[in-house]
Amino acid sequence: MTNPDTEQFRRDGFLVLRNQIPADAIDACLEEIRIIFNQMAARFDVEPAVSIDMTHLSETMASLLRRDVEAYLAAAKLAQHMVSLHRMGCDETLIKPLRALGLDAPIISTRPVLFFMSEVLKIPGGYHKTPPHQDWRSVQGSLDGVVAWVPFSSADRFNYPLEVLRGSHLLGLLPSIEDAFGHRVDEIALPERAFTTLEVERGDLVLFSCFLVHRTGEAGGDLARFAASFRFNNMTEPTFVDRGYPNPYVYRPDLKILTPNFPDTRQLQTVFPGAVVGRAQ
Repeated sequence: MTNPDTEQFRRDGFLVLRNQIPADAIDACLEEIRIIFNQMAARFDVEPAVSIDMTHLSETMASLLRRDVEAYLAAAKLAQHMVSLHRMGCDETLIKPLRALGLDAPIISTRPVLFFMSEVLKIPGGYHKTPPHQDWRSVQGSLDGVVAWVPFSSADRFNYPLEVLRGSHLLGLLPSIEDAFGHRVDEIALPERAFTTLEVERGDLVLFSCFLVHRTGEAGGDLARFAASFRFNNMTEPTFVDRGYPNPYVYRPDLKILTPNFPDTRQLQTVFPGAVVGRAQ
């Protein structure tokens, strides 16, 4: 990165770095996505994706969604925990630019998020495109927090592009109202200026301030647009330290057994031969 890059980031609130993420890192994520959805598809006699080609993946995912919404959601949720995805978010190809932008000590604020966007992947009763919002409201971390957004496929102006409100990070935290997405910036608080559409290709890296107002752009066709989002705080930013490292995310398990009477002795012995256990309570 160059000084003009950092100056642009401070002025506009975002920066696009071309061809930053290695193809093999993206392919590793796509392969894990394929395995996850193929495993679930097999339960419902859905045709599996034979490769990581976006057409094959989209068709299998859409077929599974039509067959069983809960099965699709379970697969999509599991994909957020892929080792390949977490490895991408911790790789120096992504961390180095964060340090160049002033995050002396980047730290992960929450787990990465995968976005599967397509007209045929709309969840009944759920939100699809994200409304104008600021990520800082949900993170509440360091003032210099940065979001790293990685497209796994092309995201041009006709295929769910990322749209940003240039310079909106300078407005601070804006009023927000409830939304199916969770929250969105009250349009009354937005300045009278047009959103900028970021047309990016697979492997590009978009970095933007957690205070930047952004949203999902117009829909594309049936082919899905995949992207990953990683959020980072700066552990040495003074106000973050003074506020005691606040974290609005709550992680705790549901301790009841989610699958009744599982596992029994026979099932456990398939993993640990000779195991002697009673039925689950």
